[in-house]
Amino acid sequence: MDPNFFIVGGSKCGTTNMSYYLNEHPDVFISKLNEPYYFSRFDVPNNFKRESMITDYKEYSELFKKGKNCKAVGEASSVYLASPHAASEIKKTYPDAKIIISLRNPIERAHSSYFSYQFMHKNEQNFSEIIDEHLKQIGRNEFFIYNILETGFYTKHLKRFQDNFSADKIKIIIFEDYVKNTIPTIESILSFLNIHTKIEFKEQSTGSYRQPKNMISKKLLENSFFRKTTTKFVPTVTRQKIGDKLLLDQTKKPDMLESDRRKLKGIYEEEVKKLEEMLEVKLPWSEFCN
Repeated sequence: MDPNFFIVGGSKCGTTNMSYYLNEHPDVFISKLNEPYYFSRFDVPNNFKRESMITDYKEYSELFKKGKNCKAVGEASSVYLASPHAASEIKKTYPDAKIIISLRNPIERAHSSYFSYQFMHKNEQNFSEIIDEHLKQIGRNEFFIYNILETGFYTKHLKRFQDNFSADKIKIIIFEDYVKNTIPTIESILSFLNIHTKIEFKEQSTGSYRQPKNMISKKLLENSFFRKTTTKFVPTVTRQKIGDKLLLDQTKKPDMLESDRRKLKGIYEEEVKKLEEMLEVKLPWSEFCN
């Protein structure tokens, strides 16, 4: 069974949570491996390593073989939104696919992305230093898949998908609206996927700031063999539940410095104006509501 829809991002915009809800519906099948990154394979260097990434088409197609009795079959890789080749590669491989995109206040998205990046990669740079470094990468027109700022330049990423897929094949969600109206939004996505049967959804856990419980769990989570093995053999939802119970503590995300907030507002102010014109909506992002 070929996939017929993709949740392409953006990163830290609720896409994993959406996929968990959608997968509750009996007519929907989503790959048990979250973030296979297949359509980003041309946008990373040859030595790029990520436990969940698949570059072989046969292996990738195996992800969907159990979805043959479902109307909607898909996967969620939030990196696809910002990946320069993803839109055209999805179109080339699955021309009739539907695309789901979630957009979040780029300031808050960048802050959450920083902590996700720090969680997965040892790095001593603080948030402000990462902002400066990643802004320089963008200035050099150098694509880096983990750049915490790149995804927030939504208009150019949306345009790539709009150039490859007709408007009726793309659904855009505003993350802040999704948080307030989760189930109605999920039902609207199901309708977009031509699924109209109603079900009772179980509440799913949302993303949160997490840190290792102790030094043992920290060492395990930093161990590439452990991460690769669990990614290969343990489904994403199960892996997250085990991690939340045994290895991680959920806590309050550190506050953003006002100086960093002002810096990000300056970076994204013109972008948000362009996005509102493109979508013909007023976005609920307080820093840009002047």
